[in-house]
Amino acid sequence: MLRFQSAVAVFAIAASLAAIDARAQSAPEEQTGESSQPKDEAAPANGEIVVTAQKSGSQALQSVPLAIQAFGGEDLKERNISTVDDLVSAIPGAFEGQRQSVASRSYNLRGAGGSNANGDSPIGYYVDDVPFIVTNFGIAPPIRFQDLERVEVLRGPQGTLYGQGSSGGVFIFHTRDPDLQDFQFSGEASVGHTRGADNVNTEFAGAVSIPIVKDKLAIRVSGGHGYNPGWADVYYGPYDGTPDRHGANIVRNDDIRIVGLFKPTDNLSIRAQYWHFRPRQEFLGTMASVDPPYYQNTAGQPSFGNGDFKLYSLSAALDLDSFSITSATSYLKGNFGIYIPLSPSGFFSSQFYPKMFAQEVRANSTGAGPFHWVVGAQYQDGEGPQKNQLLNPSVSVNADNNTITKNWAVFGELSYDLLDGKLVPLVGLRYYHDKRTFEDSTSSLPSTKGVTTWRVNLSYLPTDNLTMFITAATGFRAGIVQSQAQVLSLQAAGVPASTQLEPETSTNYEIGLKWRTPDRNVSVGLNGYITKFKDMQTNTPGGISGVNGFSNFGDATTKGIDFEFHWRTPLTGLSLNAVGNVNDGKYDRVNAAVQAALPLFRPGSRIVNSIEYNYRLDASYNGHVSEDVSVFGNLAWSRNGNRLQSTGIIADPYSQISATLGVRYKAYELALIGDNLGDERGPTIVGTNGPLSGSGPTPRTIGMRFRVDFQ
Repeated sequence: MLRFQSAVAVFAIAASLAAIDARAQSAPEEQTGESSQPKDEAAPANGEIVVTAQKSGSQALQSVPLAIQAFGGEDLKERNISTVDDLVSAIPGAFEGQRQSVASRSYNLRGAGGSNANGDSPIGYYVDDVPFIVTNFGIAPPIRFQDLERVEVLRGPQGTLYGQGSSGGVFIFHTRDPDLQDFQFSGEASVGHTRGADNVNTEFAGAVSIPIVKDKLAIRVSGGHGYNPGWADVYYGPYDGTPDRHGANIVRNDDIRIVGLFKPTDNLSIRAQYWHFRPRQEFLGTMASVDPPYYQNTAGQPSFGNGDFKLYSLSAALDLDSFSITSATSYLKGNFGIYIPLSPSGFFSSQFYPKMFAQEVRANSTGAGPFHWVVGAQYQDGEGPQKNQLLNPSVSVNADNNTITKNWAVFGELSYDLLDGKLVPLVGLRYYHDKRTFEDSTSSLPSTKGVTTWRVNLSYLPTDNLTMFITAATGFRAGIVQSQAQVLSLQAAGVPASTQLEPETSTNYEIGLKWRTPDRNVSVGLNGYITKFKDMQTNTPGGISGVNGFSNFGDATTKGIDFEFHWRTPLTGLSLNAVGNVNDGKYDRVNAAVQAALPLFRPGSRIVNSIEYNYRLDASYNGHVSEDVSVFGNLAWSRNGNRLQSTGIIADPYSQISATLGVRYKAYELALIGDNLGDERGPTIVGTNGPLSGSGPTPRTIGMRFRVDFQ
């Protein structure tokens, strides 16, 4: 096992890298780092990747002293990354934590997230500067990447700028803006086939941008429809080799996005957005068997996991002489849930109807002086109503409930450039106050919590091609809210419990570097971290039959290394890339009562629902055949380590291979796409009906995609 201490060796060579880099830059070169530029300057030249994750204006990715990755929209398309689930394979330390359906998935980073999706997400999700939050249920936004400009991923706690739900990291999705000058259009269509399906996959998507008042007002409309026929069979009774229905797990995904951009003056922009996305799936991601894939004992009843979300947002940015002011307002309304048949005539239904209003106002410095700052305030008002019903011949239970939150926070960060911007200390602080109320048919139980998070960072940028940093940061995950029945059941088992758990807090100590050659053909990123979790939350068996709850079961420490390597090879157009993570997470303390109920949890044992490593290797090619014709391709292999589950079962490691090969002629593109070419089945999360039950990857899928892009 590669240990955290080995990361220290990276920094023993940092000084020599700086010296080599400085000598190599004896000739003049374009300056692209942010260390010597005002924070509000335009995107750096020469193809530099620009991000906004620090909420202080545009910055060159190379100069950001964080564990951060950025993916451009075109790069995502060439790699055939079109959903969050596709994206996690390219992020060090990321993996799927839970899968109910295409409408309900959750993800973990570096061991953060515990063993369940209940409670607020361990990862913060933002869409165009506004949060995607489902109160007391931590799912990722099930959006398609059809019209994305860029995705930024921050690893490790981000509690000062992003608050609750960011103890593992933050995903930030930036969609395309309308063009204020020119009419633009893009469209794509794809067709494919998944092994085991009786029909073909189809997808259609498009976007149009229309300037209404040149340089002042424009609108952009985008959207699409996707259909994937099912590839898993259904048995109305037990498995007998003769399915009663073929191809049951059909997936449909529709979305439409309307964006208006108004720029009345050069220093003021206002952006309004409406986004409606509808992911639907017949039957669920968990099966009685993944190889061959089937469901059983359905008694001919339907099953589904559907979602319907609407996101409204209004943002405004005002640039003044030495600072900028930003306001971001959003309202999320949706419904999603599952319906599971229980033979012979029962069912379990769990439906969620979340709502969330969010408002953030902040200001950040843009002047050329050595001080840089960002201050802000945030308010959220949300709820997560649930309608839960269990029906079988022996029991009928209705467990409708609601979790209500009204919270606010104030935050700020301050940095100062020393040595002409080469040495930059930073401090940040956030105070979060949350009042949560759990309501059901018999009770209304309020709970109030206040949490302070902080970040300190020291970065060293001796040249535009070397960034080193040391940071310590805290994050937290709001306490899970549970019913009084769950509390009583845990108390009957001798486990201390309350309606709202204590927040799960984390403290991360990290050292990192980003280095590239002066010609930018080779770049390396390394991060070594130790993260300490306090009061981790997990599902805990109760003393009343069939009623489990949640408890703060103890503390844990993870140690790990993230790595990135990118090489633009001497063969023109060919690039090789590798990213990965090695993570060692163990419990430090376990509540004695919890340990008695769950013997698997004990000091020194591995964190449940964690993986020990993941990595991805990519080879990409993009070259010109003639002035108007180019070819491109990508071959990727990803690998995830085994997973220890709360039942004590270990899911085996698994690999996936994907490929894209295409040709462009001016604005037209045709590509051959293959996913899961090795036909890995898993299970990646083992279920309760045997070693082959649970959830796994979609079987081998091969297809064609046609695109036209006039933008």
